Amino acid sequence: MVEPFNSELENPRICVAGAGAIGLTIASRLLIGGFRVGLVARGESLSFIKENGIRLIDKEGDHRMPAEVGHATDFPPADILFLCPKSHDMPTLAASIKSLITSNTIVVPVINGIPWWYFDGKDDIWDGQQIVAVDPDGVLKQIIPSRQIIGVTTMITAERIHPGTARTFNPLQMTIGELDDRASDRLDDLASILGKSGFTVRKPLHIRDAIWTKVVRNLVSNPVTAITGATLRQNFGNSYLVDISKLMLHEVLPVIATYDAKLEVDPEMILESGWKLGDVKTSMLQDLERGSPLELASICDAVIELAKFHRIVMPVTQAISNLAHFKSSPDGDVFAA
Repeated sequence: MVEPFNSELENPRICVAGAGAIGLTIASRLLIGGFRVGLVARGESLSFIKENGIRLIDKEGDHRMPAEVGHATDFPPADILFLCPKSHDMPTLAASIKSLITSNTIVVPVINGIPWWYFDGKDDIWDGQQIVAVDPDGVLKQIIPSRQIIGVTTMITAERIHPGTARTFNPLQMTIGELDDRASDRLDDLASILGKSGFTVRKPLHIRDAIWTKVVRNLVSNPVTAITGATLRQNFGNSYLVDISKLMLHEVLPVIATYDAKLEVDPEMILESGWKLGDVKTSMLQDLERGSPLELASICDAVIELAKFHRIVMPVTQAISNLAHFKSSPDGDVFAA
């Protein structure tokens, strides 16, 4: 059963942990929507935002606003807590924000790839199964009670152009759902808050279908572009590269079906829509160019791990993942499948 939302809808205490592109976008829009928001940041971002506030450039204009910013311990416990790190940084972030979570806190992890909570709330033989790739030490399951999580996937293309400043010109879309796929008052409350803040919100019948749809979009493009340096137009328009993406797509479809899930769109539409985005660099390619770690664990490794549970082989996906791991750390250890 889901927990009740024990906060007044008009004035919940909201915290956003993570001052990257997505965290800044969410925090900014919530402030524009009139909500009180605490932003958890660190290092250069923390000092910059304390002095200058935050800035969001979006299709509605150029928004500059002061923000309450600090470490997690600087804020009282949150009614709603958005977690917005790169997926591989989630365990570290979770350990740092424990003080913000009470038994009534709604936790909204805004991350890419297969989430650590994927098997929670299902009430079947897989309930509680750990996904080692994304939560190797079980830290996330220990710190964040699954009953308090609302699943989410986003269609937000934002970039942090410098500390405290994010830019996005596309519609802001968020898909949310309870882990047991039931309707709930707190889900409606969250949808209302996001709607008032300028987000288009969907509440699908099955949140995992939405998760898989986003995962597949990333799986068939991000690692290939990290290896090749291709834009999305090139990845899905070049006959050599699109053939690789097609093979990866056909490898993942049986995995999705094995877990009683499905894509929300026709598989071929994923390839076509990627090409239509034009000369856009994927987030993984941008991370590689910045020298930042790549989100391979949640986008590639976790999918392969789920396939192995059912003895499904994914040779092309495994090979592309291996190459992307090498590109991510060419002087490090050899990736072990």
